[in-house]
Amino acid sequence: MNILIVPDSFKGSLSSKEVCENIKAGIDSIQKHSITCLPFADGGEGFGECLCDFCNGNILYTYCSDIYLKKVKGHIYTYGDTAIIETATASGLQKKKDVMNATSYGTGELIKFAVSKGFKNIILGLGGSGCCDAGAGALAALGAVFRDIDGDEIDFPAGKDLNNIYGAGFTNIVKDINFTFACDVENVFFGKNGAAYVFAKQKGANDKQVKELDDGLKMINAFLPRDIRNVKGGGSAGGICGALYSVYGGKIKSGFDILSEAADLEEKIKASDIVITGEGKTDKQTLMGKLVFKISELCKKYDKKCIVMSGDIENVKLGDKMYSLVEKNISKEDAIKNADNLLYEKAKLVIKDLNKA
Repeated sequence: MNILIVPDSFKGSLSSKEVCENIKAGIDSIQKHSITCLPFADGGEGFGECLCDFCNGNILYTYCSDIYLKKVKGHIYTYGDTAIIETATASGLQKKKDVMNATSYGTGELIKFAVSKGFKNIILGLGGSGCCDAGAGALAALGAVFRDIDGDEIDFPAGKDLNNIYGAGFTNIVKDINFTFACDVENVFFGKNGAAYVFAKQKGANDKQVKELDDGLKMINAFLPRDIRNVKGGGSAGGICGALYSVYGGKIKSGFDILSEAADLEEKIKASDIVITGEGKTDKQTLMGKLVFKISELCKKYDKKCIVMSGDIENVKLGDKMYSLVEKNISKEDAIKNADNLLYEKAKLVIKDLNKA
């Protein structure tokens, strides 16, 4: 039996590579099969590493600011004349969730660093962000100027500043960047399907703050060079995608599709009998175009059996069979802490179930 293992990372627990290794080990302990491991991602965490591996690229290190302006060690991936940057590197979600004071400034710093090293083609992996600042922080790091009602410059715009922006200038911004925006969702900039209403709560916002952030996204849209309210994916990473797209233009593509082309994924699925995929949590957001949904759709296209193995599964049915690490006797906390062993054991169960079928 030819088995393809192509999972996302289990956020806060295992990388996609580690997920592959544990599933493969569990299968091998029961029965030997022809197994292909393909660590994968969509536009979120792990995207850059996967694309770099597929393209035999390199990694460059630098310092940047995190969402609360603490200096941290960051990195970019490179191949040829292209740099790959993940917004999660500098602007990723943290245990401390204070979205009103979170900024995407560090992502702008990484973009500026890439340009300083001669990389004008930038693939920006969007997803896993802890901010909802409409990309104002990233633009500020690149030289944009945002002013408050008194005309004073807002040096490091964060979520709380959006409704106090009454002017913007882009004259001195870093120029000549060719962006490809790798999105894992299609949410727009603002509104009920926008960055604030869909994602801000998981970044720490209460109901009042969600509305405040959404109003701020509307406010800043009025000062951007082009209206991006209807741009699919514009709300990715707290609006970073929409803001940069408004200023620089570029291409907005599915991060999954970018990786799929680089890895020749469809051919690998066609050559398989069983495809195993999964992620940290499979829920309704998965259906917005995330990796597990895309894999299950490709399996339907090529009539391949699809097994979903995720940390937690919530009110979603995908693939031919689903396995959750969270069960009656296993809490979410236990599943996160012991994901490696649980995946190993669950993979053994998958093979036993397949043998019974």
